[in-house]
Amino acid sequence: MLSSTTDADRRAVLGIAAGFAPVSDADFAPLLQALEGRDLAAGEALLHAGQADAREFFVLSGLVRLSVGDAQGREVTLGFCAGPCVLPPSITRTRDGHSRIDATALEPSRVAGFDAALLTATMLRHPAVQRWGDAVLRGELLRKADREWQLAALPAAERLALLREAMPGLEQRVAHRLIASYLGVTPVTLSRLRRQLGT
Repeated sequence: MLSSTTDADRRAVLGIAAGFAPVSDADFAPLLQALEGRDLAAGEALLHAGQADAREFFVLSGLVRLSVGDAQGREVTLGFCAGPCVLPPSITRTRDGHSRIDATALEPSRVAGFDAALLTATMLRHPAVQRWGDAVLRGELLRKADREWQLAALPAAERLALLREAMPGLEQRVAHRLIASYLGVTPVTLSRLRRQLGT
């Protein structure tokens, strides 16, 4: 359940936002006033596929896994959101107002969010927020395109090396079967790759 946020939460959200495009307290004020927070225990879900989902989320601390279930009922890892960061924009993870993904905390995490409709309205009134929203969406589209290219064009060892570069220490925080799922390999293959790369 979402609850009220603290000044520290709001400062954290502004800091994350500024990593995409310049925004001021005044620009972001309508969003910060509506911001709600939530503490997640390890294993607790933020989102379930199929549930109503009309919010934009920031991961202030901790680690959240994004996943989907395949046709055989197996979970496939789409990504890891290590705070401080922004969850992929609502428009990229929802369909007809419902989540297409699961989002689950892998360790104790703090998240905060506001309504996606409020963001849209604020973007129309504040050019700086419009630029920020566009930058977040562009970043997510580029991330997805890069991931598709990696899965299609790169051997698994290179994909693992790139993941390590992007998220140092992830292998010490996450079950290796989840990393294997993200890389598109079996846990046995991941174990072999880790030995090859000197871990």
